[in-house]
Amino acid sequence: MKETLLASKSERVADPATSPKHIRIVAVTDDHRLREELSYGFPQQVDVVETVDARDAVRSMRETVPSAVVVDLQTGSSGGISLLKEMQQHPALASVPVLILLEREQDAWLARAFGAAGHLTKPVETGELVAGLLSLVD
Repeated sequence: MKETLLASKSERVADPATSPKHIRIVAVTDDHRLREELSYGFPQQVDVVETVDARDAVRSMRETVPSAVVVDLQTGSSGGISLLKEMQQHPALASVPVLILLEREQDAWLARAFGAAGHLTKPVETGELVAGLLSLVD
C-alpha cells in the first residue's frame, strides 16, 4: 500500500517557474483520497475544484471555465466519456483539456476516441498527475 505525505495548503510552496499564471483545475472523482491528494498537490496559484459527479462538474464549469479537467473514466452517476461529450456541446468548454484516469490501459482507446487530451492508468502518483495536468495548461 502506498503512503502519501500531504502538506497543508499553507505549507505548499508557490513555484512560479511551473505555474506562472492562475490555474483552475476541476477534479471529478469519487475517490476521496485522490481528491485530497489533488487539493494539496498543486502550487498555491492553482485552485482545485472537486466534485464526485460529471453533471455537477459541467454545471460548475459553465459558471467558471477551468484551465483543465481530470476525471475518472467511471465516477458518480456519469463518468469521463459523458463529461467529454457534454463539454463538446458547449463552445466555451470544448477546448478545455481533459485528462481521463483509467482503471486499465486497455481503455486508452476510449480516451482517444472521445477527444481526451491525455490519460493515465491508476494507480497514479500525485506528482505525475499534477505534472500531467500542468503540462496541459502551458
